[in-house]
Amino acid sequence: MIYLLIVVSNMATGLGLFLLGMKFLTNGLKEVTSSRLSYAIRNLKIHPILGIAIGILTTALLQSSSGTTIIIVGLVEANLLNLYQAAAIIMGANIGTTLTAQLIAFQPSRYVFIPLMIGLFLSLHKTNRRLRFFGEIFMGFALLFIGIDLLSKGVSPLASLVRFQEILLEFGTKPILGVILGFCTTAIIQSSSTGIAILQSLATNHLISLTAAIAILLGQNIGTCVTTLLASIHLTSIGKRAALIHILFNLWGVVLMFPFIEILCRLSITLSPINPARQIANAHSIFNVFSTIIFLPFIPLFVKLSTLMVRD
Repeated sequence: MIYLLIVVSNMATGLGLFLLGMKFLTNGLKEVTSSRLSYAIRNLKIHPILGIAIGILTTALLQSSSGTTIIIVGLVEANLLNLYQAAAIIMGANIGTTLTAQLIAFQPSRYVFIPLMIGLFLSLHKTNRRLRFFGEIFMGFALLFIGIDLLSKGVSPLASLVRFQEILLEFGTKPILGVILGFCTTAIIQSSSTGIAILQSLATNHLISLTAAIAILLGQNIGTCVTTLLASIHLTSIGKRAALIHILFNLWGVVLMFPFIEILCRLSITLSPINPARQIANAHSIFNVFSTIIFLPFIPLFVKLSTLMVRD
């Protein structure tokens, strides 16, 4: 019982610090960049390729594809973007969110005290708000990796639990269960980045196969749409259509990729033979880039489907 409490305590502490780091990082980046980015988006003639680039940049800065998508849905609701422009930016946002997983795969936990101290020093600045927000960014960045390190240490004792290994083995042999699990957990915690960080911690400790992890990852890509769906409930039909495009894009991407999980698995291993966390990050990036390339020519179809499904 005490053993289980220690495992749960370490995992909860690591996850809490990770989420706190995400909060600091997101808040700081929003204050520093979001108003400028929103202004730039509103005043650009957006070609689909440019829209994808804006989506990648915005999500890389905000560290939240859901946050970017909600901003885009709001701009569509305000008639500052049309659905064709919004669809391209949403596709780019899905690519941008993979940068978090790639960053985590570097595992720079031994150096996090440097940005943590810089962040603490800047956040104590009383007169300059901008410096305080930069302090939040540095502290958030450091807490992300401290949380990941604790989470990884917390899950390592699970390697000795036979039942836990049997459950994860089941997800490896039945990927559809992994997709369902990924959807449910991300719908609850409202963050695919957090879900992927947990997967990377499990993989680093050799507690989950890459096949099972990729199946769960695919489910997480659908689960992240729940945030946008909830945000669109009170909007008019045009805002709901933008949210629906996000759901359709992620759902059809998973349907398209699901039969090729093993190929995606082999390709991820080929790119990073010895780093399980990087393999998961690679799979996440490949999936989203591939989906964007495939579906980019079909933006008009997504817009038409959303119009048919959500009437005025």
